[in-house]
Amino acid sequence: MGIFKNIFMILLLFVSAQAQLQTKIIISSYYDDNLFRSPQPESDLYSNLGIKLKYKAQDSNFSIHDEINYLTFTNNNQRNFYLNNLGVDYFIPLGKDKDHTFYTGAEWTMRMDNQEYNYYDYQQFYAYANWRFNLNPFFLKTGYNFRYRSYTYLPDLTNSRHYIFLQLNRAFQTGTTFILEGDAGYKTFTGSDFYLRSSGGKRGFGRWMEDDGAYSSSTIPDMAQGVLLARVAQSLHPRVGIYFQYRRQISLKEQSGYLNNESYFQDEELFDDPFSYESTGYNSQLTWMSPWGIKLQLGGNLNTKDYISESAFLSAEDSVGLGGIRKDDQQIYYITLSKTIFIKKQWLNSLKLNLNYNYIRNESNSYWYDYKNATIGGSVQWHF
Repeated sequence: MGIFKNIFMILLLFVSAQAQLQTKIIISSYYDDNLFRSPQPESDLYSNLGIKLKYKAQDSNFSIHDEINYLTFTNNNQRNFYLNNLGVDYFIPLGKDKDHTFYTGAEWTMRMDNQEYNYYDYQQFYAYANWRFNLNPFFLKTGYNFRYRSYTYLPDLTNSRHYIFLQLNRAFQTGTTFILEGDAGYKTFTGSDFYLRSSGGKRGFGRWMEDDGAYSSSTIPDMAQGVLLARVAQSLHPRVGIYFQYRRQISLKEQSGYLNNESYFQDEELFDDPFSYESTGYNSQLTWMSPWGIKLQLGGNLNTKDYISESAFLSAEDSVGLGGIRKDDQQIYYITLSKTIFIKKQWLNSLKLNLNYNYIRNESNSYWYDYKNATIGGSVQWHF
């Protein structure tokens, strides 16, 4: 907790220097009917208390932010954890008419879990540099980002990731927007070896159940991928819009030594590393802004994932992986309602309310990843 106190004191110094400080407090709570996304469902109620502070220097394009979150679980309180993000951002207009913009920034992240789940603990450094060019009649965006993540209790999975992207964006007077994007990513692991259970293991409720299985070691190969994305968005009415998107992800390597972990929380990459599979996805979202200021969002995703090297387990008794290479077909549907109430008082700027429902059906040839999952809940955000 000492580091949080130091961060808070630094931000107080910024306030005393008559800087512009924005504060946001978030309280959310969700019921999850399959917390570990397992064929053996276990429900739980989890909540999040978060605070985000953002400082922007007067007459400057520089800003600093710090966000601290603490998540608690009712039935699985051993899963409670802290997450802290401290970062800086800067942008500068370019060109004779300031039509172009350069963005850069960096962020440090730390996660701390209880002892049973301390293999999720990590520290991470992330940095980016992006350019946005106004090449009338379209916009061109390009950039690079780097990430280094160090796992405290899984040092062999400490990794570095490089990503570049190029995007073309064209809007028309008809309210139609086309976006084309290409990405390329490369991931390398610091550790020289990782360990595979060759027999005797079984999984249950999202975690390994230990026994006397044998282990073997292997070198973790580098991983690389390419992504192609195409999106078309259309304004149907001044208050209604919709988009459709196609996304194709391919591996640029013939093998991957990475094994996804079976203990899950909110798309943490130890559960499902994006570099471990190829995929084809379609998704769409409809947005309606009602006359009463309530925003309604309805959306869905259809994804097919072909894993590169991960074996499929036919049953709970299969400890070897007799189902060949794992393949998943995933459907995701969601609905979100939100409303912002502008207070505009000296002590409170606005209040935002959110209600969310999310449903996932993941069909897999691997027993442990064939599951259904639904979450429902909401949040309140105070903007000071």
